[in-house]
Amino acid sequence: MTPEKLIQKQFEGFVERDLDKFLSCYKEDVGLYHFPENEPFLQGMEAMRINYTDVFDNSPNLNVQLISRMVFKNKVIDREIITNRKEVKYREIVVIYEVEDGLISAVRYIS
Repeated sequence: MTPEKLIQKQFEGFVERDLDKFLSCYKEDVGLYHFPENEPFLQGMEAMRINYTDVFDNSPNLNVQLISRMVFKNKVIDREIITNRKEVKYREIVVIYEVEDGLISAVRYIS
């Protein structure tokens, strides 16, 4: 699967709130980072499962809109608008996904 198709699959899993589909796109030791930090704020599959179970369960009107997508080698860069995520009504972000061995190994958020 190409990096772009992998990111599209995880995007669809997020939109559908299909936790298994969403998480199947990530490496076991995935790290999530706030750009430009070098230390992850979330690390590993168990932390991802806990975090996104909470997000999906407590955001009944959650929505995401893909504004643009760019692919550069093993990186996919999305510009997204997320609405109704728990306490955050609106957030525009840039997300940089890094793909290794067919799975997402790192995610960097710029907001």
